[in-house]
Amino acid sequence: MPEQAHLGKLAGRLSGVNVPVATAERSQRSLRGWLVLAGVFGVMMVTSGMVFYALGAFLDAFVDEQGFSTGLAGAGVGAFLLASGLCGYYTGKLVNRFDARWVITAGTAASTAGMALLAQVHSGWQMFVVMTVFGIGFGLCGLVPTTTLVTRWFERRRSVAMAIASTGLSLGGIVLLPQLSVRIEADTLVYWAPRFAIVYCVLLLISTWFFIRAWPKDVGLHPDGERRSEEPGAAPDRPPPGTPYQQAIRTRFFIFTAIGFVLVMSSQVGAIQHMYKLTGDRLGSDAAASTAVAVLAGTSVVARICGGVAALKVSLRWLTMVLMVVQAIGLCLLAVAGSGLAILFGVLVLGSAMGNLLMLHPLILADAFGVRDYRASTDSARC
Repeated sequence: MPEQAHLGKLAGRLSGVNVPVATAERSQRSLRGWLVLAGVFGVMMVTSGMVFYALGAFLDAFVDEQGFSTGLAGAGVGAFLLASGLCGYYTGKLVNRFDARWVITAGTAASTAGMALLAQVHSGWQMFVVMTVFGIGFGLCGLVPTTTLVTRWFERRRSVAMAIASTGLSLGGIVLLPQLSVRIEADTLVYWAPRFAIVYCVLLLISTWFFIRAWPKDVGLHPDGERRSEEPGAAPDRPPPGTPYQQAIRTRFFIFTAIGFVLVMSSQVGAIQHMYKLTGDRLGSDAAASTAVAVLAGTSVVARICGGVAALKVSLRWLTMVLMVVQAIGLCLLAVAGSGLAILFGVLVLGSAMGNLLMLHPLILADAFGVRDYRASTDSARC
């Protein structure tokens, strides 16, 4: 009996030592995923603030500096969006075949070249060529590889991780866009475009190569920081769960989801790209235009965090339908807004739905079809 009591005390002491060690080890494994998330956040912030949200400022500069009509400059932005959308389809295949970091790096190179060449645009055909190159680069390092990385590294709290990562999109509009617009207004896009390109390239490469890893298995982990078994007799890793791509795209759910989000995102992107010029023309102030875009982005930050938490507790489909209605109301308000207060109200309504809808699209696909062929499924739906 004394020996058993002694062994019991010894076991208690040993367990007391091991539990904190095991907890610390799990924390370190989980930290790896959050570092990847930080890298994705950085990529989203830079590409959104210096490219996506900045397209409105670039469009305005084309009109003011080069004398292009608003319609022609808008068509150039349309060429950018078309090129990035079509490129996104092939980006999924590249991410599936190659290390995502190299895909993002290729996109960084192309979009850096496109941004620098904005300074050399003097005619309509040059603008279309440059904006097409710019769009291809953006498609390679934009939403497709970044959202894919989040789905690979997180399962249990994927909606929260996606909300945090995609907050970088809005933060780019809040922090980076005002810096770009102030400098363009103080000087010219011709002067600043090559300098913007250098900063853009450096920030993207740091975010990509210092933080991101393509797969959890590359560092001996499963999603959510679970350790992979390295024992000789351990069972081989199973393929990611989910529906095969060719089967998924034939379902009615996928087809109608794709159609719905094409319409939703088209109207959303159109509103974002013309927000800067719309506000500037109606209020006669570039500062007010920059503020409107920043408020739009800031509203989407708060709404997206709330939406990420809500997505854990309510139906993704019902949440999406409600937000679609909210977005439609916001677009209608902006269409008729003539004063600063009316524009602000429309921006707040639109922003409350904008970021959440962008986040919910990949979450719905991952929830319905799994992550087995996630890259291909999201690309087809976005195209």
